[in-house]
Amino acid sequence: MQSHTVPRKLLEQFAFDDQITRSMRLWKYEKGRPPSPKASPRSATRFEGHFADPGNRNKEVELENRLNRQIEEPVNAFIDTIRYATFVLTSSHIRKLARYITLLFTRSRARREATKYQRNLMLGSMNSLLSNPAQLEAVAAKFMKVALAHGQQPLTKDEVTDGIRKLIEAHNADDQLQRNYVESVEVMLVREDDDLLFGHWGVLRTGPEDPFVIGDAPVVTWERAARNRLMFGQGFGRPNVEVLVPVCPTECIHVLPQVERTRSVLSPATLEVNMAQASFATRNCFTNVRSLTLDASLQEHFGRTRLGENAFTLGHIDYTNKLFDILMNQPG
Repeated sequence: MQSHTVPRKLLEQFAFDDQITRSMRLWKYEKGRPPSPKASPRSATRFEGHFADPGNRNKEVELENRLNRQIEEPVNAFIDTIRYATFVLTSSHIRKLARYITLLFTRSRARREATKYQRNLMLGSMNSLLSNPAQLEAVAAKFMKVALAHGQQPLTKDEVTDGIRKLIEAHNADDQLQRNYVESVEVMLVREDDDLLFGHWGVLRTGPEDPFVIGDAPVVTWERAARNRLMFGQGFGRPNVEVLVPVCPTECIHVLPQVERTRSVLSPATLEVNMAQASFATRNCFTNVRSLTLDASLQEHFGRTRLGENAFTLGHIDYTNKLFDILMNQPG
């Protein structure tokens, strides 16, 4: 099955009516290639097996249906009105858009690729615990206490060790990365990001002669540092982070999550948004016009921001003791 990473309705916002094919088309921008008008909103960001679960053949259809029903349809009801100057974001719009943006980030191919970095960190934490006899003794003692309190057979240190080795083996399985990714999408379907939801929301506007593009990983973030330098790929909860999502060639959602802010916020320029879209893109950006000037501004930025590698990294978290801390802090 082919699954959508960017909703078709959102891509249609950036499409033009092609008189030759009598259908909606997108101008596609790509690293090292001239702009092409051959992309279709129906298939431009649709990929085989994106949400497939190796252990459940029905999961992909189920996820597509849930994403459409729970996330896309509530926003589709008003997304085409955001282009009007009279549009005002209400609390109802914001609640729906907050979930939409969270899932738009999670469902991208860029986010799926980042799953391997999360897996490697967890494997490092498991191996660290295995190599620490004192921590293994402490975990076994914790499990023994919990088991005895519930009248159950306690685990020995050797059994705890074997359990961790089996977890490592399972996480190294060829299909585990895809399983982990599908699980992350399911988790985000029922979770709200309060920093995003209760942040400051606005709409950036530009003219049709200077359009926004939308990338195949359309949720972009940055922190504006000293000397107006943009640091792309900051986490949603980081100080001074800004979140931007173009919704049509002339409008872009701009969110300041509810986080610590130590710098004044400047209104982003269209060029800055487009640079970020190209930087986050795994392959393509799209909009409704062909522009060599726009193409030139995108080319040098394509693919520079890679989730898990140099953006949205977890390197600031000490995973050496992460699994130990999780196991020791579980309720009895």
